[in-house]
Amino acid sequence: MKRWQKILLVAFHAVMLALFLFVVLNGLQLRWRLGYVLFGITALSGCAVYFIHGKNAVYNTISRIYAFCWMLLSIAGIIFTFLTFDTVYCETDKYIMKEPSEIIGFDSAILYEKKGLLEVEKQRYKFVRPKSMIPIDSLGAIVIYGDFYNVETSEEGVAVLHSMIRLMKRKLNNMH
Repeated sequence: MKRWQKILLVAFHAVMLALFLFVVLNGLQLRWRLGYVLFGITALSGCAVYFIHGKNAVYNTISRIYAFCWMLLSIAGIIFTFLTFDTVYCETDKYIMKEPSEIIGFDSAILYEKKGLLEVEKQRYKFVRPKSMIPIDSLGAIVIYGDFYNVETSEEGVAVLHSMIRLMKRKLNNMH
């Protein structure tokens, strides 16, 4: 590798690592599984550091250990992706309803609002598996058609559930 290629690779990896850490530390959820893509690009650029060879043996050893750690993180990331993959139940142009990516928990659906590249969590619902939904923003509610679970059985039906408490409070305050 030429010197400029080494600098470009290290700079690219540093930028991708900073972006990935920003997303993770701020708890942002990216749409279209872009968080997994971001991790993949960061991991691949970290693994590519293995191929940087310098004149200093200590530098070569450190870069190989760093790349090996990224290889291990990549394997752990693939396993984590399969364990926490959240399926989409239904979506509209403004909202998306997903199955939670938790291994242990009782939530069965999470409502997200689409905001650019982000999915912002609005509400968690328990004991429901939606098939379709109709948000009613003016009431701060959502109509969900799907399976509703009680202790022993599940029933297919329709329910009107609150979804945006802040929106409802704002509308009520404006009425008074």
